[in-house]
Amino acid sequence: MKKTPHKLLSDKDLSQTQIYITMQTYNRFAKQYADKWEWNSKTIKEIEKYNIKPFIKHARKNGNVLIVGCQSGRDYSLLTKKGFSCIGIGFAYGLLVEAVKRVPNGLFLHSNLQSLPFIPESFDAVYADALTYVPKKNIREILKDFHIFLKPNGILYLSLKLGKHNVYVTEDIGEKRYMTLYQKKEILNLIKATGFKIVWSETSTHTDPFLPKWFSLIAKKQ
Repeated sequence: MKKTPHKLLSDKDLSQTQIYITMQTYNRFAKQYADKWEWNSKTIKEIEKYNIKPFIKHARKNGNVLIVGCQSGRDYSLLTKKGFSCIGIGFAYGLLVEAVKRVPNGLFLHSNLQSLPFIPESFDAVYADALTYVPKKNIREILKDFHIFLKPNGILYLSLKLGKHNVYVTEDIGEKRYMTLYQKKEILNLIKATGFKIVWSETSTHTDPFLPKWFSLIAKKQ
């Protein structure tokens, strides 16, 4: 795989303009994104190792899972094949269209994270592998909502990108995508402040090793 061009920015947080541009890029280039970053065999192998395997170890068997940021349906497909009952929430309409094509029996909803339509203690697990398009200023309240949606002893799977800067941009699939970066200490403080206890964590490289690393964790509702 060729090195993916990207640039680290001095921005303190994602702007609404950057979020809008990112969503439009996904809407226009959903298939290209899905083929390049989600459904290729190398990425799926990595996801099985760093996402699915630890999730299965800690999640309630055959439980119901809210997948936040379901993208083009890859992780939804992998988890349902393992026996979980899933609902996928997507931010970009184009990616949801792609998800329906690739997982025709899936249950997918288009929603932003500030208005998720769920009642307290609805899920055994929340699986959030695509929150890089959420401003840092909003992430704490979103994690609090996840805590509310979870049943007692429910778990959260969370994966965020690491970096000393706050925002980076890439034009790898045709137009710009802006994403947030976190330092590990920031993530650990967020988890503690929102009522979770970490039971597993790991740092892993991106499919393209020149891109920011991932920090993934599983935390239990306290």
